[in-house]
Amino acid sequence: MSTSATEVDFDAGDGRPDETVVDGIGVAPGIAIGTMHRYQVARPEVTRTHVEAEAVDDELALLDDALDRAEQELDRVRSVARERLGADETAILAAQEMMLRDDEVLGPVRQRIRDEHESAAHALSNVLRGHRRRIETSDDEYLRERATELEELETRLLQFLQRGKTAATIQPNSIIVADRLTAADLIRFQRHDMLGCVTARGGETSHVSIVARALNLPAVAGAEGILDAVEDHDPVILDGRRGRIIIQPRADTLEQYREQRTRHRSLIEKAEAAPVTTTDDCQVTLRANVDFGETLDALDTYGAEGIGLMRTEVLFLSGREESLREQRQYEVYRKAAEASGTHGATIRLLDLGGDKMLPFPHEEENPFLGWRGIRVLLDREDDLLRPQLRALLRANAHGTVRVLVPMPTHLDELHRVRTIVTEEAERLGTEDYSHDADLPVGVLVEVPAVALQAPQFAEAADFLSIGSNDLTQYVLAVDRGNDRVADRYDALHPAVLGLVKRVVEAGRAADTPVSLCGEVGGDVHALPVLLGLGVETISVSPPYLPTVKHVVGATNVADAQTLAAEALDAPDAGNVRHRARAWCDEHYEADLFAPSEEL
Repeated sequence: MSTSATEVDFDAGDGRPDETVVDGIGVAPGIAIGTMHRYQVARPEVTRTHVEAEAVDDELALLDDALDRAEQELDRVRSVARERLGADETAILAAQEMMLRDDEVLGPVRQRIRDEHESAAHALSNVLRGHRRRIETSDDEYLRERATELEELETRLLQFLQRGKTAATIQPNSIIVADRLTAADLIRFQRHDMLGCVTARGGETSHVSIVARALNLPAVAGAEGILDAVEDHDPVILDGRRGRIIIQPRADTLEQYREQRTRHRSLIEKAEAAPVTTTDDCQVTLRANVDFGETLDALDTYGAEGIGLMRTEVLFLSGREESLREQRQYEVYRKAAEASGTHGATIRLLDLGGDKMLPFPHEEENPFLGWRGIRVLLDREDDLLRPQLRALLRANAHGTVRVLVPMPTHLDELHRVRTIVTEEAERLGTEDYSHDADLPVGVLVEVPAVALQAPQFAEAADFLSIGSNDLTQYVLAVDRGNDRVADRYDALHPAVLGLVKRVVEAGRAADTPVSLCGEVGGDVHALPVLLGLGVETISVSPPYLPTVKHVVGATNVADAQTLAAEALDAPDAGNVRHRARAWCDEHYEADLFAPSEEL
């Protein structure tokens, strides 16, 4: 697994009055201490230029040459990615490669050159800007994130059209700040040993976030105002867990973060894949949430007990038909099964729709309540669901695989998946494919209907996994990606906690394993509440595991049950958080929580 470069510390004078804090979204945990480098893409200016009829073919050839050069550069970036991430993780870079061959994107450019006699640069800029505007105004967060890829493609091609160079150079061993970055930028910058990155725009679904986590780079996105607050070479602390950038830090702040960084590294060195025992001898299993684009050796690095949630939607990012073929999926899932060993890998079926772009033309006024998750898969059974289940059955022969059904609302949906698993296992047997038909099928509890019917689902499923992110969103009717209401989104709301408790109790009554795989599992102040509710298996992003293990190991579950009972009776989430902080102050040693772990 790739690790960040050796950080370059600096001295801060006592009592400096100019410490500035900018908050954003923590998308890749970790602490980076160093100096800032502002990265600005030099976008060529484009003016309207008329092309004479006899020069049209030359202009088309110029465009084709720029496309060829752009593809060659992306190939070079891909080769670097293979060194840093491994061959399978480079699929995330394929979005731009797909655009370079997309007639829907480039066809109108060529048409404008032929019919309007526009220059290649002007035609390209007009067409791509129109595409980008439509994407940026989409209600689909995932689709909006793709606008960055289109913007970089435009800049890249314009530079090649003007015979410029696009290779980015940065100050070695620095923290990068930019309006936007792409996955390709991060991979190029790794050659200069970047320490971390900050973007003024973007969010958790961006390619940059996924690659940053895979490269173990602390990252913050959506830090509005950061470009006005920071200058080149400013000393900064980047807190990728809390989503915070501290500019010109005071001496005491710097010392606190240095101590936290040292403590975190020590925890990583001690990490091992074994259940954590609380102070009153309760065992808690800690697994990892991973994306297809993340390296699997993070499981060993951070001591994960297998994979608690593997997201497979990134398979769509390549835009290539072969990425969804059974054989290609089998190869991916087999590696996950082998990397997880006896602990096993829980692999979520393709969870499309909602805030994730569908791979076919489709529009909805309210995608979060529409065609998404298992609904899509059952409607596209032959081309989406059956190939994935066949690949999972085959991978199951090489380890322990569990399949997770996304966003079910009816028991019939679970029964239908089970039927298809049986049918495809029988078919694989007649086709003489090696496979293991003993494929546990679990349910992702993210819709209140499932939590309310938890006893029935616990009887029908092999396991239950609480997806606290969407469950919170649906219980509170709050779009967590909407800035206007984001402050109302909190997984520690008593109503959400009450459903978590209901699911845990239903699982125990039916002897069905229950886990939690949402972001709240990495919230150190929420952990005693979750443990007190009876949660015994938690899955979080790998870099969060050392701290979570440390906190769980210092918790007494019997005491935490009192806190959980108080939380269930609390009037609101703010009250729960206040109680949780006070409880942690009373029951944990003072140095257990460091600045980056405060809420």
